[in-house]
Amino acid sequence: MNILLHLLPKTLTVAALLTCLLVPAAAAELSAPSSPAGLRVTMQSQLSPLAINQMHSWEILLQDIDGNAVADAEIEVRGGMPVHNHGLATQPQVTRYLGEGRYLLQGMRFHMAGAWELRLLINLNGTTYRSVLNLEL
Repeated sequence: MNILLHLLPKTLTVAALLTCLLVPAAAAELSAPSSPAGLRVTMQSQLSPLAINQMHSWEILLQDIDGNAVADAEIEVRGGMPVHNHGLATQPQVTRYLGEGRYLLQGMRFHMAGAWELRLLINLNGTTYRSVLNLEL
């Protein structure tokens, strides 16, 4: 009996740690307009549900204000946790254009639960658009 009571706090600590590492995101699809106006950005995670400390990819959909697919854009993704004042743990990159306004973003990993912000810089035809998408893990 004493052995079980001794192991119980350690078991609870391990269970709490595993829970923190496997927190699913409330939503695996994010959407926001651009600034200046003109684009709509939608991001869909290819990992569902999202999990802490797991490398994964996203699909980014770019559309104009009429809903038409946008091709030939250069997209840079930055981000982090504003509350904790740190950036992303990785340097995700758009690796290819998939067609129909869809771009593949690889190398995403969220290393802790909380409020995340993804900031996209989109260069298209000489104009730089910005879009901010928020995610709670």
